[in-house]
Amino acid sequence: MKHVKGYIKRKSMLYVTGVEYGNYTMNHVQGCAHGCLYPCYAFMMKKRFGQVKSYEEWLSPYLVSNTLELLDREIPRLKDKIESVHLCFTTDPFMYEYDEIAAMSLAAIKKLNMAGIKCTVLTKGVLPSPLAGLSLENEYGITLVSLDEGFRKEIEPFSAPYDERIDALRNLHAMGCRTWAIPNA
Repeated sequence: MKHVKGYIKRKSMLYVTGVEYGNYTMNHVQGCAHGCLYPCYAFMMKKRFGQVKSYEEWLSPYLVSNTLELLDREIPRLKDKIESVHLCFTTDPFMYEYDEIAAMSLAAIKKLNMAGIKCTVLTKGVLPSPLAGLSLENEYGITLVSLDEGFRKEIEPFSAPYDERIDALRNLHAMGCRTWAIPNA
């Protein structure tokens, strides 16, 4: 198990987005430990806007400590506008071997679901089986660049092995969850 570098606070959590995964998104972690070596959109944007200074800094994730409090405040105000919330566009909600990030992601999804809000998830990590106990409206996805483990180790060196990603996705699908896989995201 790996540990987050530290904690940050944010002023808001839910953001409007115009992509197909949902009309709102949340990013409750800053940084991503997967270490992808192809041009990563999230890293490039965070660096461009001065939120991270270097690749090395990007690899040390910070957890947003007030995530659940922000959701408590924002959900009642935005609930009628939200079709679904996507986790996450600028980080990974189930970052490989970061149990604290996974626990916060599960708690956030549960809180959103309790308010009747569907969630979509995309990860290069391992989708945990407790997701099957949440809303059946949720959708869970993984990204795959290749099926060659040597390639993954070279290009996404700290992400979950492909077989672990696929097995976790298959497990959720077998438990009745909506699942999908996409090439490189």
